[in-house]
Amino acid sequence: MNKLELETELKKLKAELEDLEETISFNLMHTGAHIPGRHVREDEERLNALKEEITKIEQRLNEG
Repeated sequence: MNKLELETELKKLKAELEDLEETISFNLMHTGAHIPGRHVREDEERLNALKEEITKIEQRLNEG
């Protein structure tokens, strides 16, 4: 990937991360519905995967 592609992917991943964080926050704080632990773990795994991918891309951009 070239620098422009990396920057584009980084923006996309950051937007996805922000959306997911907002969704999780809303679901956990503003609804009375019970959310199974399995779903919470899946969301946490998705958050961690996104954060890892963002870190990798940021590192590649800083190296180049």
